[in-house]
Amino acid sequence: MSIELQGITKMFGDFTVLHDVQFTIATGKLVALLGPSGSGKTTLLRIIAGLEVPERGAVLFEGVDVTHHRASDRQVGFVFQHYALFRHMTVFENVAFGLRVKPRRERPSKTVLAAKVWELLRLVQLEPLARRYPSQLSGGQRQRVALARALAVQPKVLLLDEPFGALDARVRQELRRWLRRLHDDIGITSVFVTHDQEEALELADGVVVMREGHIEQIGTPEEVYEHPATPFVYRFLGNVNLFHGRMEAGTVHVGDFTLEFPLGTPPEATSAAILSRYFEQSGEYCAFQHATPAMVFTRPHLLEIAHQPTAQPHFRATITHLNAAGPVVKVELETPSGVVVHVELSQERYRQLQLQKGAEVFVSVKTMHVFTEDSGMIAESIE
Repeated sequence: MSIELQGITKMFGDFTVLHDVQFTIATGKLVALLGPSGSGKTTLLRIIAGLEVPERGAVLFEGVDVTHHRASDRQVGFVFQHYALFRHMTVFENVAFGLRVKPRRERPSKTVLAAKVWELLRLVQLEPLARRYPSQLSGGQRQRVALARALAVQPKVLLLDEPFGALDARVRQELRRWLRRLHDDIGITSVFVTHDQEEALELADGVVVMREGHIEQIGTPEEVYEHPATPFVYRFLGNVNLFHGRMEAGTVHVGDFTLEFPLGTPPEATSAAILSRYFEQSGEYCAFQHATPAMVFTRPHLLEIAHQPTAQPHFRATITHLNAAGPVVKVELETPSGVVVHVELSQERYRQLQLQKGAEVFVSVKTMHVFTEDSGMIAESIE
């Protein structure tokens, strides 16, 4: 079942929680609503579920307006962060609950109900625990019970509110991989809320990045991570280095180095070192003939360290800290102007360089994204 949100606006008193939110989720997709606390994610999920009603806008399921339909009429399964299991009921009875409370004409027979519950317990791998109570289960097992209970009523849409938020890191990682496999098996349209960017990027088919009730960007995990539309998205999705500089006549000036974006370069033009991409927001490039404040973003793994200057845009820095534990070596450096920079290297590259704390090195940039205050992203450089 597809979900379409049309101009959703929601207020609590005088405070606007959601501002004209609109997007469509295709049938069978698993989509993440991602953003910090207070961005409106859970409110939007509750509006989809029918637990809240927007001031303006419409919610459509498969083209049918359900904005004012009751939650019980929407055929939606809802999984809460803190499970909301009935403590006095066994695992079996918790899963069976939604089927038992159906109207008499829709309620399955005892035989059919039992078969359905056992089928779901097999699906979530909890058959041996059917007679246990929630207090006898781990956090991950409780969440799987909550998911089985939501699926028992055969919903057309599955909604999950921070489903792994109460779990420790290892269990969270295992459970989200399990959920991805489960989603692929059952193919139900699903929406989950999270503030964990790693979780969204690993689990979802599509990501809706939200901030203060607005949508910052919608795209696949790869699109929002590799081509962030705003500085907020860049900062929110993973580690990042931020340099403040200026854009002038096709050149970005940042501290000790510059990066050329030749005037008049067509969008698909390439050179040996740089691919420049221009966006609709930038307008005519001559707008940057005069100095314009710019923010330059690059991720730690997109920087390279060398002992000598390279042909790539580079700057001088001193190593202040090394962390070689794990598959990726994390290097902290400081530029002559006092800017702290983070670089991530493979173990192989680290051994080749034989880096030492206090050494002066040259840091070159493989990829960077340039934003200005007035025009959003104006360029992307790729080695």
